[in-house]
Amino acid sequence: MTVRELIATFRPFVQPHSWRIAAGTALVLAGTATGLLRPWPLKYLFDNVLAGDATPASARVALLLVAAAIAAIAAADGAFKALRRYILGAAGQKVGFGIQTAVYDRLQHLSLTFHDKYATGELITRITKDVDNVQTLATETLVEAGSHALKLVGIVIVTYWLDWRLGLAMLILAPILLLASTRYRRRVHAAEQEAREREGEMTSVAQETLSAMRLVKAYGRESLETTRFTTHARQWTGAAVRVLRTEAVLGAVVDALVAVVIAGLVWLAAAQVLAGAITVGVLVIFISYLREFYDPVGSLSKLAGRISRIRVRAERIADVLRETPTVRDLPGATPAPRLRGRIEFEHVTFGYVPTEPVLKDVSFRVEPGQVVALAGPTGSGKTTVAALVARLYDPSHGRVLIDGRDVRSYTLASLRPQIAWLLQDSILFRATVWDNIAYGRPDATREEIIAAAKTANAHGFIMALPNGYDSLIGERGETLSGGQRQLIAIARAIIRDAPILILDEPTAGLDAASQRIVRDALERLVRGRTALLISHDVENLRLADVILVLENGRVVDRGSYRELLASGRRFADDAR
Repeated sequence: MTVRELIATFRPFVQPHSWRIAAGTALVLAGTATGLLRPWPLKYLFDNVLAGDATPASARVALLLVAAAIAAIAAADGAFKALRRYILGAAGQKVGFGIQTAVYDRLQHLSLTFHDKYATGELITRITKDVDNVQTLATETLVEAGSHALKLVGIVIVTYWLDWRLGLAMLILAPILLLASTRYRRRVHAAEQEAREREGEMTSVAQETLSAMRLVKAYGRESLETTRFTTHARQWTGAAVRVLRTEAVLGAVVDALVAVVIAGLVWLAAAQVLAGAITVGVLVIFISYLREFYDPVGSLSKLAGRISRIRVRAERIADVLRETPTVRDLPGATPAPRLRGRIEFEHVTFGYVPTEPVLKDVSFRVEPGQVVALAGPTGSGKTTVAALVARLYDPSHGRVLIDGRDVRSYTLASLRPQIAWLLQDSILFRATVWDNIAYGRPDATREEIIAAAKTANAHGFIMALPNGYDSLIGERGETLSGGQRQLIAIARAIIRDAPILILDEPTAGLDAASQRIVRDALERLVRGRTALLISHDVENLRLADVILVLENGRVVDRGSYRELLASGRRFADDAR
């Protein structure tokens, strides 16, 4: 990605805070001016006071003035720096906030095809560490570079005005350091790319393991997971050390070159004093400026490596911001009315990998209000059928229709709210029971929430919790039993009041008693709604009006439970 493309990507986040950056720039100018004034009181001291021409009384007054001037310049310089740090720091935080929210929003709206390619930890790293580095570059680093550049220009101009030979000699330092830094910039960029990839892998392992801590404990795999994390952490550490080594070599080269050049310049300036071409005061200013010149030139020469590191992070963020959803509203898409729920597949072919189709020329119809079960072995395409109905993916060939219209002709914002999901792994958030049920419809009233919970057979156990509906649920609902989690998920589906339901293994993993309670709630949930039921449980299949049997991505049989059983069809327990 080119620098121009990166600038175009991040400009909208920086522009709203341009006045803060402008104020910071003004403070940089003021700070540069005070920095250039810092050695001048000393010049006056050496040339006008210590030269021996002043009387003791006037010398004491001059010393007081010099001391006051030094203190005033230092105080002004400190004030300018403090204000600059605050203003630019605040700007950086606000720029970072804008980038973070934009990246997070983009991740929410990108299609599952994008999320299928990246681990969760990798994306979290982009939202956090990568954004933090980019916000620093967008405000502090670039303004700091501008400050250094202004200081260099000012020092050269003033030095040239004092003695043109010293001014020209000072310019020798800049191109030498520029050549040295250019040599190492590509090495730093490549090393940083590897480090960021390793960091993302390490974060993904940590996130994956911590989210599955119950499984880790249950199988006694703590040591195994520690070893796995250590392996990735060691790889990241090695890559990070290589970055530091490359930057250290660059720093050593820069420091050595600066030391040699400064030694030569001091010798030249001292020779000028001995020859009577300049005063001791001018020598003091020159040596002071050399010290001031060293820091910004060294920083600017190393800035190339720093920018290369940050550029890698910026590219990772820009990749997300520039990514477009593969499933999105098409031109001419219109809001869907309240759907009746007739679902049709017309010669649908689809594969998560284009060359490996999961569904092959699938056609069927579901009438409004029907409960249609999808049965078949693992990998036959049952869950994929449900995902295409909700338009989580689009078919490669053929059409999926709801109420006689291609689902792609509806806007996503009007289609998906009319579909409710009930998954095998009931996903609950670390929030109150109330919030988890209301996730199905945030504007639901308390009375509606309670009514939905009662319909879902969940009201009784909810009221037995310490704070009832205001009880906090642990992450992923770990503080509840499997049956309780599923009942809350059913209440969430009920409150959504969607005409189409997708029930994916709704009773899997539950004990017999919990299955009966959940199944009773399911019977009430599906009344008057179109439902796609994915299940291997025979009792669940009995709820279906029609069963579609899939094998190898094709519909190979259909009929009621009794019809299929009479024809000799068997329903394997692995029928997911």
